[in-house]
Formats: sequence, structure tokens, C-alpha cells
Amino acid sequence: MSSTAEMRDAMIGVVRRDAMLFWSYRTRAVSQTLAVFFSLTVFYYVSKLVGVREFPSTDAYFSYVAIGIVTLAVLTATMTALPLAVRQELIAGTFERFVVSPTGAAAGVAAMLIFPMASALSICTVQIILAALVFPLDVHWSTAPLALPVALLGALSFAPFALLMAAAVITLKQVTGAVPFVTTALAFVGGFFFPVRLLPDSVEWMSEVQPFTPVLDLLRHLLVNTPLHDPAWESVLKIAAFALVLLPVSGLVLRGAVAVCRRRGTLIEY
Repeated sequence: MSSTAEMRDAMIGVVRRDAMLFWSYRTRAVSQTLAVFFSLTVFYYVSKLVGVREFPSTDAYFSYVAIGIVTLAVLTATMTALPLAVRQELIAGTFERFVVSPTGAAAGVAAMLIFPMASALSICTVQIILAALVFPLDVHWSTAPLALPVALLGALSFAPFALLMAAAVITLKQVTGAVPFVTTALAFVGGFFFPVRLLPDSVEWMSEVQPFTPVLDLLRHLLVNTPLHDPAWESVLKIAAFALVLLPVSGLVLRGAVAVCRRRGTLIEY
């Protein structure tokens, strides 16, 4: 068997293992769906209490924030699952499997991102359908299918941040506590809960140097017909550029973290 085939089979094995582990907890998918549904319920009633001049109605604001909440669930799953999984592998003493596998440690860690990302996208699709059935979320079904490729491209642009956090876990062993802080900061400057134009000028520029803002703009436009701030092609190009630039960089950082720990003799320590 060629080395390429061995690496492919090893990565498929990692994804299969993660899927079996996920479904072994039979209520996990339901609990994740209900957690986001609860957040949607809270924001639905909060939207009824406030008047937002940026939106023509409270339902318009709810539609805006609902897409942000669901997308944040994908971001949280992408950024949280991988660092925690790497940490758990180190604690359990099973990280050696990646070190000696055909994939190598870095590619093995990257493969651990595939299933959490795919499951998060699937669950969030269900959540949007559920929100449209229960709440006044006016989904534009004619353009909604186009949101799936945009979400996949967005997930690829989110992935480098998870790989960088995983590299930090391998090197420093104790950084998982920083993940919620990073996620919250990105949600603040990415426009998940409110338009970024409301941010102070000293902070607003941060919305332009990460992929989350254009991803949200496109998803909101396709799902609930909010107006785009930039042409659609420009947003797609920006998201793709983030993915094309950051994925190789984060991969190199991850490989570098593994190499540094090999030299130190701390690769499988925790």
C-alpha cells in the first residue's frame, strides 16, 4: 500500500473513531440542538423588549441575531472541540497513536477537526429549520441552499484558528481555558449579535481582518435576505483568501509545535 493510501486510510480511521465516540453519547446531538434553541428563545423575547434603530422591526433583529447564534455554534464547535480533544489524548496517554501513525502527529490532529466541523454544520442546519418552524424566522428558501457551500467555505476559514489553538495545547499543554475568551472576542468583533458598524472606530477595523464578518454577511443575505455591505463575489473572495492563506500557515505552526516538542522530549507529556 502506498504512503498516500495509508495516510488516507489513517485519516478516515480518525474520523470514524470520532463519529463512533460522538454517537456513543446518544443524547449529545439533541442536547447541542436544544442548547442553541434555548439561546434563540432568549434572544427572541429580548428582541421584543428593545427597539433597535438599525432594524425596521424586532423580528428583523431576531432574524439577524438568530443566524449569528447558529453560526457561533459552528465556530465554538470548531474552536473548542479540537483543543479539548488534543488535551484529552495527552491526558489519556493515547496521543502516541498519532505520533506513530502514517499520518504523523500534525496531520492526525488536523483529521480530528473533520468530524466536529461536519457534525456542527449538520446540527446547525437542523437548528435553522427548527427556528423557522417555531419562531418568526423568515427563511428565504429560494436562496437558502446556497448557504451550505458558503458555510463549508466559512468552516475552512474557521479551521486555522482551531489548528493554532491545538498547536498551543501541544506546546504549552494548558491553554484550553483561553478558548472561550478567544471565541467571545471573535464574536464581539465579528458581528454575531450586532452590526459591526456600531463598534467604536478604534475596534471596528478588527472586523475586516478576520473571516467571520463576511461569512455572516453572506449567510444572513442568503438565509434571511439582509442587505450585503459588500458585493457577494468580494465576500466570497475574502473568505477564500483567509482559508488559502491561514490554513497553510496554521499547518506549518502545528508541524512546528510537534517538532519543538520532539526536540524537547515533551511531545506526549501533559
